[in-house]
Order: sequence, then C-alpha cells, then structure tokens
Amino acid sequence: MVQQFLEWIHAIGLPGLFLVMVLEGSSLPFPGVIMVLSFGYLFSPGYVDTAVIALGMSLSYSLASLIPYYLGRKLERHIPKRMKKGLKKGQLFFNKYGIWSIALSRPFGIGNYISYVAGMSNVHLFKYFTLTFLGIYPWSFVMILLGDYFNGNYEAFKNYFSTYSIYGYGAVILVLSIIFLFYYKKSKREKNLITDIKERGQNN
Repeated sequence: MVQQFLEWIHAIGLPGLFLVMVLEGSSLPFPGVIMVLSFGYLFSPGYVDTAVIALGMSLSYSLASLIPYYLGRKLERHIPKRMKKGLKKGQLFFNKYGIWSIALSRPFGIGNYISYVAGMSNVHLFKYFTLTFLGIYPWSFVMILLGDYFNGNYEAFKNYFSTYSIYGYGAVILVLSIIFLFYYKKSKREKNLITDIKERGQNN
C-alpha cells in the first residue's frame, strides 16, 4: 500500500505537488503535509532546487487562497453554520495578531479560516497575498527538506515537530518582525519625504 502510494507520488511529480498546494490554499480538508514530505523523500532535491520548488508551491497556495478570501468578502457574515466555530477561533487569532496572523497561520488548520476572516475584514488584496506568500514559503521549503531528512516518515516528523515547534514559531515571528520593521521604516521615510516636499512647495 505504502509502495503504491509512493509510486503514485513519483508519477504525478511537480504538477501533482502544485495541485496539492492549490487544494491546501483553497481551504479544502486535505492531508497535504504527508504528500509534501513524501515528495521530499522521493526526489531529494538540493537546496537550490528546493528553493525553486518552494516558490512554485507558494505561488500555487497563495493564488488558491484567494478563493476563500473572496468568499469571505462576498458572503461576509452569511457563512454556513458548520464553519462558524472555526471562524470564531480565526477571528480571535486575527484580533490578537492583526494582519500578521495571515502569515503566521499558514498552512495550519486555523489558516483556512483566517483566509475567510481576512476577506470579511476587507484586508487589502496585495497585503493579503504578500503575507500569505511570506507565511507559506518558509513552510514549503522546510517541509521538502524534512521529507528528505525523515525519509517521508510522517510519525517521526510529527514527534519532532511537536517537540521543537515552539522554536519554529519563534523563528518565524522573528523573521516576520524584521520584515515588518524594514517596510514600516521604509514607508515612514517615504511619507516624511512626501510631507517635506509638500511643505517646501507651499512655502515657495
């Protein structure tokens, strides 16, 4: 059974991997992590190839995540009852971390609901897409490498992740904080420059 599954993964190749990320991004319940780990185990790509593959995975996921995002914008509060519990958790997470919850929640279970919440909260499309990409790219890169490291063994991966996940979250938060500070300072400088130019124009 396992051998047949691995042969199937090998047969579908990269297009299949990208399709997996589309399913994940569209918030459909799908065991994507098992597929990604299996791909890393079978193909064992190097760091450069992994970076390129992760780019394709992230774009596939981010584009597909626009589906729940737009559904959230259109449906707003008219969401099916079966989703309300998850949406409530997603809303609490969003209220706590703001738009950065979009990046931090990828591609974990709560991230599926964050996509809807972001749409309902009218988060700007560019910010939503960018944060989704920033959140999913590191995950995609690391999962491919871990698939090779753990030989596609999901149980071994799960035990490792449950032990060291706190460090993983800390690293992600640190990286995202640095990115946020960089763009915040850049935006502030640009605004100050525009203000100075306007003031000089008025004085002249």
